[in-house]
Amino acid sequence: MMQPFNIQMTAEIIDGGRFETVRYPDDEILLRSAAGNVQVIEYISTDRDGPPAHYHPWHEVEYVIEGNVEFYLNGEWVPGGPGTVQMLPAGAAHSVRVPTGTARLLMVTIGAPFAGFSRELGNLYTSGQANLQNIVAVANRHGVGLEGDGLTNGR
Repeated sequence: MMQPFNIQMTAEIIDGGRFETVRYPDDEILLRSAAGNVQVIEYISTDRDGPPAHYHPWHEVEYVIEGNVEFYLNGEWVPGGPGTVQMLPAGAAHSVRVPTGTARLLMVTIGAPFAGFSRELGNLYTSGQANLQNIVAVANRHGVGLEGDGLTNGR
């Protein structure tokens, strides 16, 4: 049985020009609404490999706005273009990559805040400290793990 959780968000209208930008080597992440535990993120990516298949404690919905991506879920890569949606309950191992060109996606996360993880990871890249040891430490602090580590309920 799924455990209920407390949704934390403020009723507001957020101007489209108001956001925080976090950068990874192949991604620009626009934190459009990063307060509470429901967060809205737009990201622009040219990442050909994507991150390793991973899982985390927040639910996630990814929607392709522009371009083409490949979503990894349930052990296979599935292509998706504009309008494609990937639904991810917390703990589902997944990834996304952009095989050619640039893609723009909208992501909504529900649960543990994504923004803190994103900021910490972005700080590693901008400070030149993005080595495996530091990336794993940030991931561990935010409950992010890799597929096959034995902690994803058999995934």
